[in-house]
Amino acid sequence: MRRARTFGGLALLLTLLVTSAPVEAATPALAHPEMIYFVMLDRFANGDPSNDSGGLAGGPTSTGYLSTDPGFYHGGDLRGLIQEIPYIKSLGFTAIWVTPVVRQLPVASDGKSAAYHGYWGVGFDQIDPHLGTMTDFKKFVSDAHAAQMKVILDIVVNHTADVIHYVQGGSYVGLADQPYKTIKGKIFDPQAVADSPNFPSLEQLSATTSFPKTPIIDPQNLTIKSPAWLNDPRNYHNRGDVGQSEESLQYGDFYGLDDLFTESPAVLKGWIDVFTQWISNTGIDGFRIDTARHVNKEFWNAFLPAMRKAALAQGKSSFPMWGEIYDTDPRNASIWIKQASFNEVLDFPMQPVMVNYVNQQDATLLGTYFNNDDFYTTATTSASGLATFLGNHDMGRVGSFIATSTSDPTVALKRDQLAHALLFTIRGVPAVYYGDEFGLTGGNDKEARQDLFATAVTSWQDQFRIGSAPIGSKSSFETTNPLQDTIRSLTALREKFPALASGSQKTDYAANGIFAFSRFDKSAHQEVLVALNANSDSSSATFSSSAGKSSWTLQGGSGAASVSTAGTTLTLPPLSWSVFTADSPTPRASKISTAITILTPDPLDSDLIEVDAMAQGSPFINVAFKYRVGKGPWVSLGTDSAPTFSLDKRESGFYRVFPLVTNFPKKKVVQFETVATDSYGVTATSAIKTLTTK
Repeated sequence: MRRARTFGGLALLLTLLVTSAPVEAATPALAHPEMIYFVMLDRFANGDPSNDSGGLAGGPTSTGYLSTDPGFYHGGDLRGLIQEIPYIKSLGFTAIWVTPVVRQLPVASDGKSAAYHGYWGVGFDQIDPHLGTMTDFKKFVSDAHAAQMKVILDIVVNHTADVIHYVQGGSYVGLADQPYKTIKGKIFDPQAVADSPNFPSLEQLSATTSFPKTPIIDPQNLTIKSPAWLNDPRNYHNRGDVGQSEESLQYGDFYGLDDLFTESPAVLKGWIDVFTQWISNTGIDGFRIDTARHVNKEFWNAFLPAMRKAALAQGKSSFPMWGEIYDTDPRNASIWIKQASFNEVLDFPMQPVMVNYVNQQDATLLGTYFNNDDFYTTATTSASGLATFLGNHDMGRVGSFIATSTSDPTVALKRDQLAHALLFTIRGVPAVYYGDEFGLTGGNDKEARQDLFATAVTSWQDQFRIGSAPIGSKSSFETTNPLQDTIRSLTALREKFPALASGSQKTDYAANGIFAFSRFDKSAHQEVLVALNANSDSSSATFSSSAGKSSWTLQGGSGAASVSTAGTTLTLPPLSWSVFTADSPTPRASKISTAITILTPDPLDSDLIEVDAMAQGSPFINVAFKYRVGKGPWVSLGTDSAPTFSLDKRESGFYRVFPLVTNFPKKKVVQFETVATDSYGVTATSAIKTLTTK
């Protein structure tokens, strides 16, 4: 067990005081039950070849269409997607995430690549003609809903297509070197006045004197963007391309794309208007938000609540918005939940851990990784809302990561199946990249964006596929792959057992290539045991089980689980996965207990407080953390349902939250308390501990 620690120079001074006061347990944040299929529209299905050129005349450098080149449009569209909704449904998915559908700048200024991917928007209130029409998009949403599937729309607010260029060239200029100035020459710090009435109005800014770079727009592009406010260069940062500095990530042009002045209330209002219309006019059910960490937090703190309000006006009480926080440190990713109003982000930190497990058999790293879930816990959020994935359109496919780790096609298939089993059974919202069910491999970026319809890219025709032969001249939809059946079985299990979608998760064993964990359905008092073996040989493991003397029934996968006085013993075939259910409900506890064990500033991040508690008496307990100032009301800090895990047990069994220091008023005595509750409603309240803030 860790001891309480003190650190010099920290913002908080600990004092301990023990009293007692009853408090109601908080309700854990609800998980999203969705299972998402992620589609890159241009590469999925071509339902209308007449729109392949987007209604534009000329060759590829004008239309953007060149089906033999991975960097140009290939013809996939909304009508093709509509035709394949039954196929996606047949795999068991409950939601479809589509890449941006807005009108694009068709071809880059150098003529070497096109906007097939959807991230070079210019007409944000329109559908790109390569993909179809607004009528097509609304029919897609309607048909998806008729199939009881939700639609997640990929959106971009950080940037538009690269239309603005600069007299001074593209290298980044920092704020310290050339600050922003009003027409009258008054310097202002956009961060200090971000999205507030104190931000200079457009009338107070000059495109030629207020910015470090003088914007240039080609005459034919002066009014190319829609709505019209996007054509005003004063609504952009105009500092040059993203460079090496942290500052440039927010103010710089991402790969040269025009970076919007999201600190400006005019830009904030413009985007709120645009995406409110998308919600109210099309019936979409959520967003995936591109390049979210490149936008200032003040923008998100206004924009995201406005979107939830717009969705609620349409009768949607839940409207998830997964932010792309491309950072593999869970502390960094969680800050956007704690400081920027996100309830959900893409779980980039989890992705390499999962791939490492199936390729390198590192069960210890995987088992202990979930301790980081505590960083995402707040009064309204938890790690259950994170979108988990094995690969994507930028980094590459899980098939490519596996194919480079082994030359044995049988091993590659089993590892791929194992990876998907892990994805669908851990906490979070699983998102599968289109084509992964066909074993596609390839590389990263455009080489991970293969066609599912018959491809004209010759290198893709003979490309290695996991679980099947190279595609040749066929459409993928004309073939089958064992991975499809694996995914169908996993989506069915997740649908059948609610614990796999929304139950608490507890690591039971993580060593020697075996990872075993429990998911718990508190309404049925049912434990679901998931076991995975990443080894190339049959393996076994024995561990103390929450199920006690209960036996296990295999519900999916392969393997066996038996119970003895030593605990639960797993016997697992090579490269296999298993899902078991306990044959008896978890027993009702006669008594449980809880106590706060650590209350201190986090030693690795002085912006956070670490509050740890122990809870005992029942195998599955929710621990609600609360605080109050003086005699004020108790305020929730969140609920943790997953105790920490470590091999040596000294770091195991803690329930934790990491609230921000700024949550608490300065120079006050703050009281902390925990309430433990099991699935039968048996509760216990800790003694109060206090700290005095500076």
